[in-house]
Amino acid sequence: MKSSMFVPAIVAAVTVATPAVAQDSAALATRLVDMMTPANQTRAAVTQQVKMIREGAAIRAMLSQNPGARAELAKNNPAINAGLARIGTMQADSIGPIMLEAQASARKEAITRYAATFTAAELKQLVDFYGSPLGVKLRKAEPEIGRQIAAAQQKRYAPRLEAANKALAPKIEAELKKLFPQAGARK
Repeated sequence: MKSSMFVPAIVAAVTVATPAVAQDSAALATRLVDMMTPANQTRAAVTQQVKMIREGAAIRAMLSQNPGARAELAKNNPAINAGLARIGTMQADSIGPIMLEAQASARKEAITRYAATFTAAELKQLVDFYGSPLGVKLRKAEPEIGRQIAAAQQKRYAPRLEAANKALAPKIEAELKKLFPQAGARK
């Protein structure tokens, strides 16, 4: 039998197998992403962020960078708190849906990237690892390790960043007075 007779059969077999491999890769990538960052947990985290924004936390954090506003915020004035809550509601209504859409999109993108980067066999090994006792331990430890890293970085760099911002504040104020001289005259 001529070898050229096998070519159509091989092409047909590859053509049939390719979608199955792609489906296997997508399914395995989905399992991997679900194991690494469970969709319900990431959605809950985004929902919590939107809730905090709605309560005025984002605008309060932004205003607290300004020494004058910080002093007013420290007074815990009910009218200011209510105003910040109204602003927070506007922010949450505006950006909350985008944040939730972005979270879902990031999950889909992660699945696509893992499926494109790793073979089905490699994805299976990763799923097996993350499902193993050591992989489970890693997944459980990662959030706390991340918090510890963030806390160490905060402790190490926050004082320096605050000092740098404090030292820079008079220079920024001087530049702002040049840009908005009438605002400086009202003080």
